Amino acid sequence: MWSEIIRLINEKQRFILTAHTNPDLDALGSELALDEYLRSLGKEVTILNSDSAPRLLRFVDPDRRLRTFSPDRDQGKIDRAQVIFVLDASGGWERVGRVGEVLAARANRSGKEVEVVCIDHHANPVGFADVAVVNSDAAATAELIFDLITQAGGALTPSIARWLYLAILTDTGSFRFPNTNLQTHRIAARLIEAGADPMQLYKQVYEQYPLGLVRLKGHVLNSLQAGAGGRMVWSALDQETLKAYGATPADLDGFPGLGMQIGGVRVSLLCVELPRGRVKVSLRSDGSLTVNGLAEKLGGGGHPSAAGATVEGDLAQVTAQLVAEIEALLKSF
Repeated sequence: MWSEIIRLINEKQRFILTAHTNPDLDALGSELALDEYLRSLGKEVTILNSDSAPRLLRFVDPDRRLRTFSPDRDQGKIDRAQVIFVLDASGGWERVGRVGEVLAARANRSGKEVEVVCIDHHANPVGFADVAVVNSDAAATAELIFDLITQAGGALTPSIARWLYLAILTDTGSFRFPNTNLQTHRIAARLIEAGADPMQLYKQVYEQYPLGLVRLKGHVLNSLQAGAGGRMVWSALDQETLKAYGATPADLDGFPGLGMQIGGVRVSLLCVELPRGRVKVSLRSDGSLTVNGLAEKLGGGGHPSAAGATVEGDLAQVTAQLVAEIEALLKSF
């Protein structure tokens, strides 16, 4: 599975790594782990994302290897790149955001000057890539990066182990989502052996919230509404509420799943008002009802039990429409 990618790694020298917009820890951890491995081989590597890491996740990058794309600063590196790795973002260049437009232009130039490699665990089309490894059985893209590094004979340094463990920890919801399997735990054990400290890493991710964000969590829990006979819950957050608690939409990782703590709930919906008339939609389920199809209809995507999208529209109207649609789907159960 990895032979062609390992060949490119061995033969090429200049690499660009990128991931989806609004990167989560699976994207960031996968980028940083692959970056360190490639650097250990003497390669020239640049990580370029369209969006910076959310403020609560910036601890993951103490050496500031993650760069937010700047056309004036980064065009030269893109022009010289021989391989572009797209991580955790199958489905097309639009998933990568504004840097994706520039990378796509580089990839589409006449002559084969650059190879595009996609590695992901989301089962989306990968027609934009020259080489792709997409495995929806993997709990996180980080599992695939682990596999690549170990198959290539690379060392699992303590830093690589920490980044990959953080990615898997968060993308499996602390090893509780349906995508968690035996292989996930085997890989986690190898990462712990290599230097990942589960208690320390859990604390960094889940026990460093500012007070305002903890209070906002209480607000969301207090505002949850139930429907479909208690089989779904939903909440909506407007810009004014976010500002009152000193929060941004990027701070809300984990909030969409709050409703899943309630017994009997199959689907939880969180809608968040964004600037310029947009709404961020986040869906979670217990696995009995797949929600990625609903997200894909809205132009987003994700996993059967965790998906989302960003749509144009009014917060109240978007929320009401989705509540009605989910209630209709739940009637078939």
